Amino acid sequence: MIDFRKRLDAKQLEKKLHPVEIYESLDRKSDKGPLRPAQHAVLSTWFETLREQRDLIVKLHTGQGKTLVGLLLLQSRLNEGKGPALYLCPNS
Repeated sequence: MIDFRKRLDAKQLEKKLHPVEIYESLDRKSDKGPLRPAQHAVLSTWFETLREQRDLIVKLHTGQGKTLVGLLLLQSRLNEGKGPALYLCPNS
């Protein structure tokens, strides 16, 4: 029989708000390295100066990781308790 009391009684971990910290805390494969400089810059700028704005558009060059940036921004907002949220990306 499994005793779940230890897990149920465990304290909840604090949810990270800074998207760079969220990425660094992920359990990811070893071949996935640190954020690219452009990604780090966008995430830090957003967190420090733009996170209260609505309807934000993220513009990066092809292959610079816009999807990851967008998902990290979204997770940051959800961790902060601000939702619901909608993530759109074109498929063409």
